Amino acid sequence: MERRKRKDGKKKWWSADQRLQAAATYVMLGTMTETALATGIPLPTLKAWKNLPWWKDLISQVRRDDLDKASSNIQRVIEKAVKATEERLDNGNFVFDQKTGKIVRIPVNIKDALKVTTELMTKQDKLLEREEQKETQEATVDRLTKLAEELAKFAKTKPVEALEGVVTHSEVLPLPTPTPSPENLSKVG
Repeated sequence: MERRKRKDGKKKWWSADQRLQAAATYVMLGTMTETALATGIPLPTLKAWKNLPWWKDLISQVRRDDLDKASSNIQRVIEKAVKATEERLDNGNFVFDQKTGKIVRIPVNIKDALKVTTELMTKQDKLLEREEQKETQEATVDRLTKLAEELAKFAKTKPVEALEGVVTHSEVLPLPTPTPSPENLSKVG
C-alpha cells in the first residue's frame, strides 16, 4: 500500500480508505505488527494512529459492521432451519424403503416433534422476557425523566411561605429542663 503524494511535493499522506483498511485489518488480525506487515503501513505510523480519536471510532465502526453482518447471516440460517423443520413436520422424514428400494416419507416421530416444540417454546419465552424487560426499562426511564422534569420545575418555583398556624423551625420552643427530685439525686450519688 502506497501513500498518496501531496501536490506541494512534501511528505506523502495516507488516504481515508487506507486508514479504514488498516483499522479493519487490525480488528481481523489483532496485532499492530501483523497489521503493518499486511497493509504496508509502517508500524510507528500505526502506533501513532492508535492513540488518535478517529482510530478508536474506526475500530468501533468496523466491529459494529462485523456484528451486523454476523447477525444478518445468523438470522438467515435460523430462517432456513425453521422452514426445513416446518416442512419436515408437515410432510414427514425421508426414509429408504428396503422392500421397494425407494425413498419414502414417514410421519415425524412424536419424540422429535415434542423436542422441537419444547425448544422453540423455550426460545420464544426468552425472547418475550427480553422484550418485557426492555419495555420495563423504557418505562422506568420515562418515569425518571418525568420526575427529573418535575423536580427541575419545582426547583425553579418561588420559595414556600410559612402558613398561618403552622410551626416553623424558627418558632420551635426549647424543651423545659427537668427539675431534680430527691429520688434522682439519690441515684446519682
